[in-house]
Amino acid sequence: MITVVAGVLRDGAGRVLLTERLPGKHLAGTWEFPGGKCEVDEAPHDALVRELHEELGIAIEASDPILSLTHAYPEKTVRLLIREVETWRGEVHGREGQGMVWAGPEDMTKLPMPAADRPIIKMLALDPRYAITPDPVEVVGEDGLVEYWHGLLESGFRLLQLRAHSLDSVSLSRVARRCAKLADEYQATWLLNGPAELGQSVGADGVHLTSTALASAECRPLADDFLVAASCHNRAELARAGELELDFVCLSPVLPTTSHPGAGTLGWDGFEQLCVHSALPVMALGGVGPHDLATARRRGAFGVAGISGFGS
Repeated sequence: MITVVAGVLRDGAGRVLLTERLPGKHLAGTWEFPGGKCEVDEAPHDALVRELHEELGIAIEASDPILSLTHAYPEKTVRLLIREVETWRGEVHGREGQGMVWAGPEDMTKLPMPAADRPIIKMLALDPRYAITPDPVEVVGEDGLVEYWHGLLESGFRLLQLRAHSLDSVSLSRVARRCAKLADEYQATWLLNGPAELGQSVGADGVHLTSTALASAECRPLADDFLVAASCHNRAELARAGELELDFVCLSPVLPTTSHPGAGTLGWDGFEQLCVHSALPVMALGGVGPHDLATARRRGAFGVAGISGFGS
């Protein structure tokens, strides 16, 4: 496995820098986040400092992990580490004669990019804190659930999952439409934990598959302009989510939870080891909250997800 580190550099308009792979290189002609291979025992940040100086003629002092994923090309397997670079010294230019472009999310979807880079595009626009609703029975019915949803939005969360398994389809549709209206007012992204058809009909930005739904899915349930996530607990489920070309996964349980006392957990070490096998960005779930975001990212995750730790 080859470890590659790449940087996300943004201009004043929030666009991200992409560089073109030169002729003669693997995947020549595609556009990628700038960076390169980590040498043996080289820290990712140190490798990025070296690569961005060699490629772009800039000097960076700090970078922070955003996410990681592993992609198996026919020729080789690449472990890709993405890091945010907020400031740098020097003027960005292609020292190797490579093409460069500052691209927004829509621009990136139109450019030919390496398969390993594709899952990153959507994630750059998402809140890394994925707030999940408790069941309506825990928040006094439908009105209580909508009030809880409103509280999450008021608290600043902008990636939410509506999870209400105790509701029948008619009630879930009614609640989902109310939540959709609120999410739109706050310009938040939200996923329905439920059937893809229902998610589309109520105006969700996508759906979240349970591990059971993931196992039974024969293909990606929604088009690429929607988000599709899934709950995973082991390497086989991570592999299946990758095969279906979903957008991200929640991997759990990381730590003990009040809802499942005494249940086995991955621990941060076990979580990190499984992250290495994911072809998709990973959210840490189970006993974690927003305060664990930095830890999760150091362990390879994009973000954190949960119910109780995000409560409004």
